[in-house]
Amino acid sequence: MSFKEEPRSPLQPPTYGNLITILSIDGGGVRGIIPSVILEFLESELQKLDGENARLADYFDVMAGTSTGGLVTGMLATPNEQNRPVFAAKDVKDFYLEHCPKIFPHDDNLLAPATKVVKALSGPRYDGEHLHKIIEEKLQKRRLHETLTNVVIPTFDIKYMQPMIFSSYQKNSSLDAKLSDICIGTSAAPTYLPSHSFQIEDSEGNLLREFNLIDGAVAANNPTLVAISEVTNEITRGSPNFFPIKPTEYGRFLVLSLGTGSQKFQERYDATKSSNWGILGWLAGEGSTPLVDVFTQASGDMVDYHISTVFQALHSEENYLRIQDDNLSGDLASLDLATKENLENLVKVGEELLKKPVTRVNLGTGITEPYYHTTNEMALKKFAKILHHEKNVREARSPSTNKGPFNRSDSIEDRIAQELRSPLQPPTYGNLITILSIDGRGVRGIIPSVVLEFLESELQELDGENARLADYFDVMAGTSTGGLVTAMLTTPNEENHANVVAMNWKIVNYVIRHLKYPCFWCNICSNPLAPATKVVKALSGPKHNGEHLHKVIREKLQERRLNEELTNVVIPTFDIKYLQPTIFSSYELKKNPSLDAKLSDICIRTSAAPTYLPSHSFQTEDPEGKLLRDFNLIDGGVAANNPTLVAISEVTKEITSGSPNFFPIKPTEYSRFLVLSMGTGSLEFQEKYDATKSSNWGILGWLAGGGSTPLVDVFTQASGDMVDYHISIVFQALHSQDNYLRIQDDTLSGDLASMDLATEENLENLVKVSEDLLKKPVNHTIRLRTRWL
Repeated sequence: MSFKEEPRSPLQPPTYGNLITILSIDGGGVRGIIPSVILEFLESELQKLDGENARLADYFDVMAGTSTGGLVTGMLATPNEQNRPVFAAKDVKDFYLEHCPKIFPHDDNLLAPATKVVKALSGPRYDGEHLHKIIEEKLQKRRLHETLTNVVIPTFDIKYMQPMIFSSYQKNSSLDAKLSDICIGTSAAPTYLPSHSFQIEDSEGNLLREFNLIDGAVAANNPTLVAISEVTNEITRGSPNFFPIKPTEYGRFLVLSLGTGSQKFQERYDATKSSNWGILGWLAGEGSTPLVDVFTQASGDMVDYHISTVFQALHSEENYLRIQDDNLSGDLASLDLATKENLENLVKVGEELLKKPVTRVNLGTGITEPYYHTTNEMALKKFAKILHHEKNVREARSPSTNKGPFNRSDSIEDRIAQELRSPLQPPTYGNLITILSIDGRGVRGIIPSVVLEFLESELQELDGENARLADYFDVMAGTSTGGLVTAMLTTPNEENHANVVAMNWKIVNYVIRHLKYPCFWCNICSNPLAPATKVVKALSGPKHNGEHLHKVIREKLQERRLNEELTNVVIPTFDIKYLQPTIFSSYELKKNPSLDAKLSDICIRTSAAPTYLPSHSFQTEDPEGKLLRDFNLIDGGVAANNPTLVAISEVTKEITSGSPNFFPIKPTEYSRFLVLSMGTGSLEFQEKYDATKSSNWGILGWLAGGGSTPLVDVFTQASGDMVDYHISIVFQALHSQDNYLRIQDDTLSGDLASMDLATEENLENLVKVSEDLLKKPVNHTIRLRTRWL
């Protein structure tokens, strides 16, 4: 099998142009019809400029898509017999209108709702047969290397518990799957469609690779950052297809990111109701699938937040266009309601979205707001002209188009100013920005606590026994159990020193064992009926009542508030009322005093893992007792189980705002960052699940299969891996890999992998895992396309 390096579409490589062009399409089931309307409009504008044969694949260097977006990407980039796209953009909408009712058949029978619930409990809602048939028919036997432009399609392998990214840039024959298999895999949404397994063989029939895939949305429902990371990696490797550019010079990227709609502003859920939800509530409450909703919404929002931060920091916000409707409600918000009426209404949503103003993320609130008076339609017309101009520039410079030799006087090198890095600042400002980040995952928080004990002891050997971690890190970030550890290490006592010493890990042990998981729960574990009791309880409500957790956190952190921490802290949570991440950040307090909550409330809520602990609501008030803000929060792990990228984004925003606390630095000069990222262990290499078994799972299987909670496992594992993947690429691209240290044990199995097994034996074994981890070699590179680090 050969992988040709020459251009595969009329678009010449970026090396002959000025920009790198990226199209990204979110996942969202039948709501994929919304971006199809947007793409039809964009392609029609390009056809006005370049003729009726113009296709989107002729203009974008990369097309990325997840789930339903991956299917659209496949249709727009797969060649027909004439080596042109199988689908024009206008054909995609018709595809949805014709085939969605057969993929997601709707039953009008009065008993249908009850039948649907019973079926969803025991297996996927739909058999996927028509989806498989029509995808295989349309994409035939075309493979990844044959696409007309580069494509990036995320999936998730449940056997090895890691994201699997199918990318044209990866010249690896074991990943050169049929596009039909990739599209079926990235669309296999848990509880909706069966998992998908397939194999790749060489020309002699020898097995190269086996895949056990589910929906890519669990890893990256918004694949924009994945696409940017793939391009960054290609630039770093020295690909001749790119002009000389710094890997983080995102001002040279032109990005169009299309959402599939959300119900963010509909006050979808609230903490009072969800605090009593068990498995059934989280996967079938309010006539929807709340757990899937919050994970996918959080994933997309965190990507948009980070990219918006970077592009605004570089004063290149015009180069990033995100088109999304956050006002869906009722039937329009459904992933699988494929009635003729609903599909036609979704088309109208897409058409009306074109007339709405462009929105951008307010970096202070995290909420999207209208931007000037430009509509999405106007912005797309401008976008089309830029794409048209870029294509013509490349053709004029490329020798292969015979439109004139490449003029070196116009080369990118001559037009890019080689700016010098800032000179060394006085010692009072320092040379580095130091960040500590701690993942979430229940009782496994004891693993980073032991590693932090070791680090603090080393600092004490250098600076005396009073040295504390909060004295050395500019930012400490934590999610879920990591947020709890962060607060304990940064909350001041009466002497204004850290409330908890890292080396006294037994305190952390005490907190984890006795806070989250009440003593009565440990007692019934030895009862022969405990497993059955646990299942019944988990179906009807959270596994643990959280009372002891609330009591001890309030006892330890008292009335201290976010503004009182000894160093800057960043703790992600997720608001289920507005379906958006809420980040409690020391940097935001001056601009947004409503975030100055009690640390106990923040920690209780970032730890409120769905199905494990109840949701929590609270309010913040001003000094006169007036309501500032109402919060309805759950575990921050649904937004950022690995909060490292959130912490970097918060610092980037602060630098961009001109804070005097930072030395002069470019916002993306990550080589000036020193980052320690602490994992809580994973079971990545244990072949945990497989597609054959999971293809028959319904609600119960996805939330209680394999003696664990598979849906929670895959979302949180995917979230952490995608963050590590992006940061690793950036730091390696800057030749600064020694400035980023990720410490994680990917070999947990059995009881050690549990989030809530708080027996004395298991906690002591987790301590041993940590001590062994200190002796293991450092891993610098994460390779999502293989199962080896």
